[in-house]
Amino acid sequence: MYKYICFTSRGKDLAISIKKSLMDEENNICECMQGGNNKKSLSEWTLENFKTGNVLVFIGAIGIAVRAIAPFVKDKTTDPAVIVIDERGSFVIPLLSGHIGGAVDCAKKIASSINAIPVITTATDINNLFSVDVYAKKNNLVINDMKKAKEYSASLLRQNYAGKEVSNDKDFEISYKNYDGEKLWLIPRCIVIGMGCRKGKNASDLYKFAVKSLEEEKISPKAVLAIVSIDVKKNEPGLIELAGLFNSSFKTFSCGELSAVEGDFSGSSFVQGVVGIDNVCERSVMAYGCSKLLIRKKSFDGMTFAAGIIEDYKEKAHG
Repeated sequence: MYKYICFTSRGKDLAISIKKSLMDEENNICECMQGGNNKKSLSEWTLENFKTGNVLVFIGAIGIAVRAIAPFVKDKTTDPAVIVIDERGSFVIPLLSGHIGGAVDCAKKIASSINAIPVITTATDINNLFSVDVYAKKNNLVINDMKKAKEYSASLLRQNYAGKEVSNDKDFEISYKNYDGEKLWLIPRCIVIGMGCRKGKNASDLYKFAVKSLEEEKISPKAVLAIVSIDVKKNEPGLIELAGLFNSSFKTFSCGELSAVEGDFSGSSFVQGVVGIDNVCERSVMAYGCSKLLIRKKSFDGMTFAAGIIEDYKEKAHG
């Protein structure tokens, strides 16, 4: 989501113009200026919006943006996209998280919408080379080792600087299964975890059980796309927090939706009596849209677990 902050009336006009061009209807312009109607300080605004998935657009001097974000910058895999635009709308600069956060693509989009110049400085972009960061983001892949990713890009650049033909072959491993080879490993987010639990079960126990169950089948926990359950658990704190620990979504289904799923499931008369359906974890996985179960129902200490796979991930990943 785009989040704009401006410091002059001219900057505000530009923010409004960009919002209209991008058909962005969210009320997300902060006026950090004298007489502005938003009372938040620059630091407060930055902290509030400095989260993965946001695109922070500073309309003003680049130094203001640098000082504002400096205390919050942590990791290129989680930092949001940050873009700076001068108040005249002449230049659009992706300042942070150019590839994984999408700042480069967003800067080009904004520049095109206001007839500005995008100022791109990332080496792979200016040399028109393949970027593994961009490839991973576009195909919902997780880079397992950012150091190897950096080395991969550096190798392409060395070949280019030496005047060698740079191969377009994508020489890396794509797998949701644990990989210990020498290649760069990209992990498709294609695993859906179905869980049920006793009321009040804490997220730490749920997480340990889930990770142990995945690793027993050599499945990377980074491949988890979603946590799913029955709707009577939609407000269960432990499951909600669990989804956050996996950086995944949390979705629940009604008893009717689960009972409509066809298949051979591990039924329980006890569960049937409590929630009105014979199985929660396996059925919710299939209700989400998985093509098959990879791990059937497992139970431990008031928790149930199952996992399935979205099988078209290979097509998406290589597309």
